[in-house]
Order: sequence, then structure tokens, then C-alpha cells
Amino acid sequence: MKPWQLLLAGVLFGLLAAGAILLVSQPERGDPISLFPAPTITHTAPPKPTATIPPIQVLIKGEVNNPGIYLLDRENRLFDLIEIAGGLTEQADADRVNDVFLLRDGDYFYIPGLGEHIPDTARNAPGNNPLDDPSYFDYPLNINTASQEAFESLPGIGPAKAADIIAFREKNGGFTAIEDLLRVPGIGNATLDAIRDYLIIQP
Repeated sequence: MKPWQLLLAGVLFGLLAAGAILLVSQPERGDPISLFPAPTITHTAPPKPTATIPPIQVLIKGEVNNPGIYLLDRENRLFDLIEIAGGLTEQADADRVNDVFLLRDGDYFYIPGLGEHIPDTARNAPGNNPLDDPSYFDYPLNINTASQEAFESLPGIGPAKAADIIAFREKNGGFTAIEDLLRVPGIGNATLDAIRDYLIIQP
């Protein structure tokens, strides 16, 4: 065989060998990838603003540990204000504090010491709480005669529970013990403990 034929044969053999090596070393093909169309943008209306109930401002002075002006949520009562103000001092005359007052914006309460006069400008001053004021009642309440509004003045008792108490009273001929309130639907031990000190039993 002539030299140029040997050279050509060598080149062809090298090309074949290189192709075989490339074919063997080529990685396996993976599964095809399916392309989905891009998501479309959906325009939604912005949420409607909700009304925010503003807090009320109430002033408390006298025998509390931290007298001053406080911001509270509506439907709070005087005992909530006293707690926020650090509680009563040792000199406070607690027997003259009606701590279930329903607070109103702009209220001023004065917690008196023993034998101390309550300023006439305070909401809890004598003469500033006529009996026809729905936020004032003569405590403790007799649960056999108290009205719907009187029951509603108690902590944790709303219109529905007050109506249930009266309905139970009328159906069963009155209460014989404070604990009978546990038989009224919706009143449990926690609720009874919160209102027990404001209630009495009389025929």
C-alpha cells in the first residue's frame, strides 16, 4: 500500500474512533420539559376601609396609684380604669366606689379617701347620678327584682344574658340562691364570680 493511502486510512480511522468516543460519552437525554403559558394578571378591587372606633379619654384622680388621663376602648367600666391607673391606694374608701360605671368620653372620676369629699365636678359625686341614669344603679342588685337595664350594667352581662336571667326568673318563680344563676344558659362560673359581689337574694 502506498504511503499516502496509509496516511488517509489513518486519518479515517482516527475520525471514526473520535466519533465513537464522543457517542459513548454523550449524556443520556432527560425527559422533555413542557412550557405553560405565563399566568395572566388579574386585577382585583382594593379592600374597602373598615371603620375604626376611636378610644375615649377619661380622667381619674384621688386615691389611685397613678392618677391621670387615660385612653380606653369604649364599653370599659370604672374598674378597668382603676386597674390601668395602678389600683386603689390603701387610703381609698372603696365602699364609696361604684366600680361598674360604664365609662363615657370626657368622664372625670374622683376616688375619695376615708371621710373625704368628692368634688362636685366628678361624675361619681353625690347628686350626679340620678336613678333614671341607665349607667347608675343601687348596688348590690336583688336578682329577684332587678330590671333588664340593671342586669346589663353588670360586667359580662349583655342584653341577651340579661333577658335570659329575667326569663328564667319568671319561669321558675325567682331565685333562691346566687348560684342558681349557673342554671341560666350562657352563665358559667367565671361570669358568676365577676358579678357575685354586686348581687343579693331577697324575696
